[in-house]
Amino acid sequence: MAEISGRRVDRRQLLRVTAVAGVSVALGGGLVRAVMQRARLRQVRETRSLMGTLVVITVVHPDRDAARQIIANTFDEMERLEDLLSRHREGTPIWSLNLSGVVDSPPPEVVEVIQRALEYSTMTAGAFDITVTPLIDVYESSYSERGVPPSDQDLSRALALVGSGNVTVESGRITLDKPGMGITLDGIAKGYIVDRAVGVLAEQGAERVLVDAGGDMSSAGESLLGGGWRIAIQDPRARDRRLGVVELRGESIATSGDYMQYFTDDMSTHHIVDPRTGASPEHTSSVTIVTSSAMKADALATAVLVLGPEEGLSLIERLEDVEGMIVTKEQDIIVSRGLDRFLSTNSE
Repeated sequence: MAEISGRRVDRRQLLRVTAVAGVSVALGGGLVRAVMQRARLRQVRETRSLMGTLVVITVVHPDRDAARQIIANTFDEMERLEDLLSRHREGTPIWSLNLSGVVDSPPPEVVEVIQRALEYSTMTAGAFDITVTPLIDVYESSYSERGVPPSDQDLSRALALVGSGNVTVESGRITLDKPGMGITLDGIAKGYIVDRAVGVLAEQGAERVLVDAGGDMSSAGESLLGGGWRIAIQDPRARDRRLGVVELRGESIATSGDYMQYFTDDMSTHHIVDPRTGASPEHTSSVTIVTSSAMKADALATAVLVLGPEEGLSLIERLEDVEGMIVTKEQDIIVSRGLDRFLSTNSE
């Protein structure tokens, strides 16, 4: 059984919602084609590898060739932004900042994302923190080189370098105040780029779109059938099962989970690290956030996973236009009070 908004709901009930949605997808092909013919609309979908994942852009548009060009232009912008915001590519502003501790005349997009990240750090009482890079690095090096957890001494040294309060954003300069610090925008930049993609599509006249970057998604307008864009929430312990289907009509969604990248087979140590303690969160398997932007969903999904079920749900309930689903390590399911309005029961 799972505790959902104060009532007990059998886990199988959530799975039945998904099963109904699956029937809808299976039976909907002919209906989709009929609607397309009547409205003379085309659904055009293109995929590229970006940001370490597959990015899929779907556009509903009357002109297939025009839609493909619009999508190509949007991918170009996404690639440009990745070149600015990645810490992994040599020569990017973030790579340079981590190398020297300072970057002068940073691009406005870099300033915007870092400033928003610092705001989310404050909002979440430090559960989201872009200065967690030294901790991530020490885990990755220890497990890849020796196959064991980092020592307490190594963790202590890395933890001393973590803290968003040591990032200074001034006019024309960004500074890391402690030698050895580093930032990562991996928990927010993908959402920012997805949001920007939807904006670029709209600027070109595409107003019915879905952009999916490895589970960070943002939508605009209606899907091909005239309803919401139907998005499945994956069961973190069974890749072929879904816990529900949400319908997006201009909203965004993102999921963080211990199953995505992990160092130990039991998923107790994984790529998400609590910046306050240096350890992976102990109580949560996955968090899905539905809200007004992919950047916000991206950051809050990470923060809520770090905070744990009780504090995480409290944060969701305090924030406007934010809903979520939390799956605990015991596989209990907790949803915010307003998530029901996004959960689909449509069998058509």
